[in-house]
Amino acid sequence: MMGSALAGFLAVAILVVVTTAGTIWLVKVRPAMERDPDTQFWYCFAGMSILLPAILGTAVVNRWAGAAMVAIAAATWWHVNKMVCRRLMQAKELSASVSADAVLAELSNRHNAVLMRWSHYELDPAAAIDFPSMSDVHVPETSALTKAYAVASKMRQDTADGEFHDYEAAVTSLEISFVIAEDAAHASAETFASEMLANHHDGAVRLV
Repeated sequence: MMGSALAGFLAVAILVVVTTAGTIWLVKVRPAMERDPDTQFWYCFAGMSILLPAILGTAVVNRWAGAAMVAIAAATWWHVNKMVCRRLMQAKELSASVSADAVLAELSNRHNAVLMRWSHYELDPAAAIDFPSMSDVHVPETSALTKAYAVASKMRQDTADGEFHDYEAAVTSLEISFVIAEDAAHASAETFASEMLANHHDGAVRLV
């Protein structure tokens, strides 16, 4: 008789632990995953509809056993709730870290893309001859580009712990400065070409 009563108590205790733990997990995790806040109520309702009959039924048979079930449910709730909250916080921090790393990688790619385009005017002999102002810091637009490059490079080195807003602004400024300098260089080259063509034409007219 005592053995069967103990077995019944253990069975109900296991049911209480599993139901409490499962309910806490469902209430804390599933609504956000399903994007439906109403499911929180229904998970809680489902869990309580199992827990209350189990605890009350045990209390009817033995009030001390019922009190023990309440204590088991409370201890399980405290432990599982603490564990789930910690896991959710860790997941949130990991997600934020991954997101920040992705943003920084994109900014770094944009930064490198500008440097690649700029280096074309220095490493390609034809481009260096046709657009010399892209390497001449005495040209205002190129001077501004050089300063924007220095700021972006410093911000890249100083970027850490997800603080990338200053670097993002610096990269955007670098991109804009490059476009302005490139447009000015091409306009200068076109003006120079037009002047050369006009001088050549004038010389040809004089010869005639």
